[in-house]
Amino acid sequence: MAKKTKTPPESESPKNQEEPLPEDSTDEDSEAEVKVEISVENDEGQEQENFEQLQARIEELERALEEASAYALRAHAEVENVRRRMERELEKAHKYALSEFAQALLSPLDTFDIALQSAKDAGVSDQVLQGFELSVKSLADALAKFGIIGFDPHGEVFDPEKHKAMTYVPHPDAEPGSVIEVFRKGYLLNDRLIRGAEVVVAKEPDPPSEEDS
Repeated sequence: MAKKTKTPPESESPKNQEEPLPEDSTDEDSEAEVKVEISVENDEGQEQENFEQLQARIEELERALEEASAYALRAHAEVENVRRRMERELEKAHKYALSEFAQALLSPLDTFDIALQSAKDAGVSDQVLQGFELSVKSLADALAKFGIIGFDPHGEVFDPEKHKAMTYVPHPDAEPGSVIEVFRKGYLLNDRLIRGAEVVVAKEPDPPSEEDS
């Protein structure tokens, strides 16, 4: 007879037996998780630090840009002021370059005026007088082209800015403070006074004295 082979119990089967886990596997997993968390935290901290540094740099650049813009505006304004000032000075130089020349002409012009008045007082012929007046007018027109203009304030209110009072005379028919006589005409150069008119100014008549009453 053949011998029966004994089948080992299932509990003894090597397939059904669980292999024992290494004792340190759980600890190693925990350590790995901790390391990952620390690494993530470090990365986040580094990113935050980098962001703050970048933000600070941006703010610094913005301040520098504002300062540069303000400086550029001030520089531009200063350049414009200098340009306008130079233009005014140049215009003034052109406008009043004839000042010395005009001053030199005043004495001959006064002579012409005196000669014309003397001719009128002497009763010269109308033909001679008209020729004289035409010559004086031609000279005045030529000077006017260069901005040199004479003015006679006879009958006007005395203006200390434009007139020089040589004396004050009581005048019964004139308004006090008005010009009643002109010794020498005044002259302007491009609306700028180069000589005030020398005048006689009317004043209130003197009160009657006791002898007159």
